[in-house]
Amino acid sequence: MTSTPQSTTQEPPTVIRTLRVRLYPGTAANGRYLEQLAGACRFAWNHVLAGHETDYRTWKAAGKPGEGPGDPTFFTLGRRFTQLRNAPGHEWLQDYSYEIVRYVCKYMGDAYAAFFDPDHPDHGRPQYKARHYTQPAFTIPSKVRIEDGRLYIPKRGWMRLGPIRRYADGKPLTVRVRQESEGKQPKWYAYIVFEVPVDHPDVCRPAESGAVGIDRNVGQATDSTGEVHALPDTTIEDAKIKRYQRRMARQQKGSNRRRGTGGKLRKLQRKRARHRDNATHQISRKVADTAHTVVLEDLNTKAMTKSAKGTVENPGRNVKQKAGLNRSILASGWGQLERKFAYKAGELRFVEPAYTSQACSQCGHTAKSNRPSQAVFACGACGFQANADHNAAINILVRAGLPPVPVPARGTGAAARRGALPPWSVARPTTGTPATREPDMRGVNHCI
Repeated sequence: MTSTPQSTTQEPPTVIRTLRVRLYPGTAANGRYLEQLAGACRFAWNHVLAGHETDYRTWKAAGKPGEGPGDPTFFTLGRRFTQLRNAPGHEWLQDYSYEIVRYVCKYMGDAYAAFFDPDHPDHGRPQYKARHYTQPAFTIPSKVRIEDGRLYIPKRGWMRLGPIRRYADGKPLTVRVRQESEGKQPKWYAYIVFEVPVDHPDVCRPAESGAVGIDRNVGQATDSTGEVHALPDTTIEDAKIKRYQRRMARQQKGSNRRRGTGGKLRKLQRKRARHRDNATHQISRKVADTAHTVVLEDLNTKAMTKSAKGTVENPGRNVKQKAGLNRSILASGWGQLERKFAYKAGELRFVEPAYTSQACSQCGHTAKSNRPSQAVFACGACGFQANADHNAAINILVRAGLPPVPVPARGTGAAARRGALPPWSVARPTTGTPATREPDMRGVNHCI
């Protein structure tokens, strides 16, 4: 008896990429169906959450006899949803896809797992989703069908998609459908998760070598080569948002005028968020194209942005100034940059942030007096002068055990005596070329 030879060919390694594409319902009835499907998911979330919380409180009040309601996992929460779907009075849930609506239990199980995780004490308990404060959305978890530029919505039919400019030949795994505007004709977007080969021509790969340290500051990030990557100025959006917030505060709750003002306010907030997200995508892509390893400070942003208000017994000082600084830090996208470097760069490292802004990158001398101003670094030991953020970025790179970037000599002429900065240390706007810029950032495709 002869044995059939086994194939030794291995499947090529794959990566996961997400594409944001416009979804066109086509008719008002289809648009209403998408909203109703998202509403069914919200309804299921609230009822499953209420059932688990009620059972837990009852078991706790009885002295915790027996095993209790069980761990809130996707499996146990999914059984609750099945009971809800088959219960009298909830037959309308059967008009929608069972897999789609039940998938909210997956999100709830993950939320409970994060809440119970001792390594993430900041995660709170899952909360109820209010109708007017929850973005309509749902997930197609499996068996995604995309044909001829259309997406199949289970139990409804095909709906047209915008142009899929990347990964069209990839395998679609899941789709997250989300409404991202309001009004009579809200806009819907599909976040399609593709599995594609790692050598796919559309997959953006990091540089094969090189390392760069990055000092994140308010409104900008400076790398160890001296380049300053500025975030967009959202002053106009900020002023409009404040104006609408003041208008809402004067209007009667529940009125049509207040609801309309709230819609305009949320539209501006989404626009500002898109600008910041776009900027961090471009910065992270440009850096990943030029350096394989990215080094950042291990910053505790939550602690850095704590309120300085204090208590009645110990009132804080400079509360307004600290509140303004907190807003600026949170608007600078430090966390967004960190998350995007994590999957775009070849390697992401973190170093201790203490004294990176006060230590000299040339001789190592550390003193508070080395910072005569916010923008200038002047070493009191060796006389080295540079842009303060550039000097800090070099220190960040060196702390990771990587070779520093050569720094030009300072000089001793009249410009040095006046305290002028050399040209390489002056903050300049990020330029970029089509070869390094994140492709098509205005459209629906992000290289993520």
